[in-house]
Amino acid sequence: MEELLLLDPGTWDLVSAEVRTDTGKWVKATWRVRADGRDWWVVVGLGNALVTVIDVDPWRRGRGPDIVADGPLYAKVDAVNAELMRGA
Repeated sequence: MEELLLLDPGTWDLVSAEVRTDTGKWVKATWRVRADGRDWWVVVGLGNALVTVIDVDPWRRGRGPDIVADGPLYAKVDAVNAELMRGA
């Protein structure tokens, strides 16, 4: 499905972003996209490389006690992702 191969930050929902804690550099991001009547998590790595595509239930949110959703590390990841998306 072509929808899963073309990263579209304007219509895809960001599920998570992973960074190296020692450098703060972005490693990969997981996005939710609806295609072919189903929900998918698409994992994109360095160089916009497609890493994994996972068929998921619509209710799956990727939350948990180890998920950082605010604070300085989150702000850093948000800034790095914003810069990467401007270059995409």
